[in-house]
Amino acid sequence: MEHARDLLKEALRFQERLLASPFQKELIEGASPVLWYGRPTDGQWLTIGTNPSRGEFFERDGKVRSDDAQKFYWRDQSFEAYLEDETALDATIEYATAYFEAGRATTSWFGKPDGAKLEALLEGMDRSFYDGTAIHVDFFKYATYRQMGQIRDGRRWMEHPDSLALLERTIRLIRPERLIVLGRDNCVAMTGFTEKRTVTGYPSAVYELGLHPAGIPMVGLHFKPSEVLVGLGNGVDLNGLHHGAYAKREHVMRIGAHVRQEADIFFS
Repeated sequence: MEHARDLLKEALRFQERLLASPFQKELIEGASPVLWYGRPTDGQWLTIGTNPSRGEFFERDGKVRSDDAQKFYWRDQSFEAYLEDETALDATIEYATAYFEAGRATTSWFGKPDGAKLEALLEGMDRSFYDGTAIHVDFFKYATYRQMGQIRDGRRWMEHPDSLALLERTIRLIRPERLIVLGRDNCVAMTGFTEKRTVTGYPSAVYELGLHPAGIPMVGLHFKPSEVLVGLGNGVDLNGLHHGAYAKREHVMRIGAHVRQEADIFFS
């Protein structure tokens, strides 16, 4: 817990600096940094996305989530008070840690057990968020009103040295067995990929393989299973299969199984 608190304090200090920057208008000020989604344990695989959605903190009608609908901690105090309040810090960490256990996961993005989306990809790899064999983090730990891809200079702030340092500290704290980086832009921002391939039977699904600087085997997907395989476009692949079909559970699981098999050989 002590190491998690230290990481959270570092994330809060960076958030305070962001709120004093031109990026301030994009940030949801009261939303706490999200360290991770799930309980860190030994032997996990770690998926890496972009940043928390505004829906993790707001209802569809714009009201702040509260009571049973609350997914993460909402800061209602100054940064100075928050940093000294161990109860608030621990509550922030616990909300993030119990995300899947407490049934708070946004299934429209992560997917349900035995469903589609990112969970289906992991199940194809014999992993799951719901049994604790996989855990998720984001490149940028802060929720924004708009999607990062819609924000001018969004990538610049995501790849700010302080943001990347937080990501690296998170990876080293969790110590996963494997990293799964989601999205081509996120792959570009990671150091260590050395080989690019396509998935057999799904020629539009591109992935990369390599080693993280900490020596962790790393897979990079140029698509996002949680966003109807965002990045593939509205067309068909070389085999005539529409890209929309790639997002069906059976196909996502096959993609996951193929990537795992090829990665296991590559890293052996």
